[in-house]
Amino acid sequence: MSTAMTVIVLLVAIALTGCAIDPARDEARLLAPVAGKPLSQADALAAQGQADAAAKAYLDIAKGATPPAREQLQLKAARAFLSAGDTLQAQQTIGEISRPALTSGQRELLLLVEADLALLDGRPKDAIARLQAMQVHALPKDLKTQRLGTLAAAQRLANDPVASAESLIALDRLLDNEDARLLNQVSLVTTLSTMSSDDLRKLARSSSGAMKGWAEIALLAHDAGADPATFQTRYRQEHSKRIGHPAHPELAETYVEILSGGYAAGDSVSVMLPRGGRFAGAATSVKEGIEAASRADSSGNRPTLDFIDSSQTGRTGALHAKAVEAGADYVIGPLEKESVDSLAAGPALAVPTLALNQTTRDSQPAANLFQFSLSPENEAAEVADKAAAMGLKRAAVLYPQGPWGARLASAFRNQWRRLGGTLEAESIYNPTARSFEKTVTTLLGDSQADVVFLVATSELARKIYPQIRLSRSSVTVMSTSHVYSGVFDPNRDRVLSGLYFVDIPWMLNSRGEGALSRRRLSGSSFEVANPLARLYAMGIDAYRIAPRLPALAKSPGAFYPGQTGGLSIDSLGRIQRQLALGRFGETGVLEAGETSDKPPSDTP
Repeated sequence: MSTAMTVIVLLVAIALTGCAIDPARDEARLLAPVAGKPLSQADALAAQGQADAAAKAYLDIAKGATPPAREQLQLKAARAFLSAGDTLQAQQTIGEISRPALTSGQRELLLLVEADLALLDGRPKDAIARLQAMQVHALPKDLKTQRLGTLAAAQRLANDPVASAESLIALDRLLDNEDARLLNQVSLVTTLSTMSSDDLRKLARSSSGAMKGWAEIALLAHDAGADPATFQTRYRQEHSKRIGHPAHPELAETYVEILSGGYAAGDSVSVMLPRGGRFAGAATSVKEGIEAASRADSSGNRPTLDFIDSSQTGRTGALHAKAVEAGADYVIGPLEKESVDSLAAGPALAVPTLALNQTTRDSQPAANLFQFSLSPENEAAEVADKAAAMGLKRAAVLYPQGPWGARLASAFRNQWRRLGGTLEAESIYNPTARSFEKTVTTLLGDSQADVVFLVATSELARKIYPQIRLSRSSVTVMSTSHVYSGVFDPNRDRVLSGLYFVDIPWMLNSRGEGALSRRRLSGSSFEVANPLARLYAMGIDAYRIAPRLPALAKSPGAFYPGQTGGLSIDSLGRIQRQLALGRFGETGVLEAGETSDKPPSDTP
């Protein structure tokens, strides 16, 4: 009996050894029959950042190759198309791969590529399904690390912070590098701190082991808000309670450092913002946020800030080159889409550059260009994400006439369908109408909608939301930050009780006491109810993440605790923001998940 068992164990070991994946060695072996000048040229194009050209070259070579070399070339082409941001070509290439011809290693790599495609295409649940289908035991350590980081990102985008944290806890056990562990643990704490205080307390009470401690630490970070020093103080006070917990001894210091600066001694930052024109007001708010973050930087290495007037969009490239020539280590800006398009279409940038808008180009942007935007369309898509996470299935959309309403409705509609939701009905309303009763009645009518996406300003929401409640009190109504001015007015906003909306954490945090918190800024010269107030928070984040862009881009599981949302970077260098979900109560604005009304979030 023992001999038979020994044989079985040996057979299993041999089988597992045969399934083990070594991507570099496997690729060299699989492509040995086609090795030559064309393949070297294609690899050179990929190395130079010409991903689209590389993908087409791989496919040309694949036409004359036989399995499994052909499938390996198709996989390389699909990855290159993803790098170029061409999800349609990537999907088409994947669809042409013959599954039966794949080796075991290629099947695992295909699942990873499909997961990356799903994430880039806004389908996090599809990404999770692909990653969970992988044979984890066959993966080498680096692919296990990559898989867990991508899985954590997908679970986070699917609005499942607890599952995401569990993946990051597993990733923590794999990491040997201390710096990587610290970044991962900050991401873990940040992921959990996207939950409300009440939900974090429930998690701490109901969980055990490592998760219990992480929930308690995240609660400290959540309540500290924009003030990392508060988190550090409270963490030290309670550290003795968590003896044996895997939290790194330097976690609090690293968290503070990440939210303080991250610049090296002598660093210089050039900030390209317009001083005139229609974006001048927005630029002023961003500039004030950058300067405030610099003043609050306690790292001891505040960079030199050089503000450059970028009003002339036609000179963007020349201004950027001049800044680099003058010694800039990082560039923040430009703000105008036309200027961002100009940089995106050009050659690789010499220094990491954080554009404060998103390019309109579909192709891969210039290397070293990162895009940070507070786009209303992103908010609309985030509403769809939050609604799906709440288990809602059937949506109705109500939006105003004009391009703004149409853009937000389209963004919600597209994301809702990607997530598998059903669109029951939609209506366009005239924002100048005296009554919206007929429009609301027509919209809901006989539909089975369980959520209404309402596109409206705060003024319009006060008129339309009560009509929706009268028509169907059970339906969930969700909107964007446009319904919240930043200051709760009990006399006017009580009619909005129950309305959900997405917003940046900085606008919703009522406990933060730091110099950069809205609570501290209330009553100062800064207008917390100013329509451009959110751009102040964008300035804070721009200052703080600029020196961390390359590191964040290399780590798919990394999640930065920004004031404009939890921040991560996708494969195209775009900053992805995970927003907070707020809800109007009878006496103030609450974080979704809070069980009772509290003082308004803007009350000192």
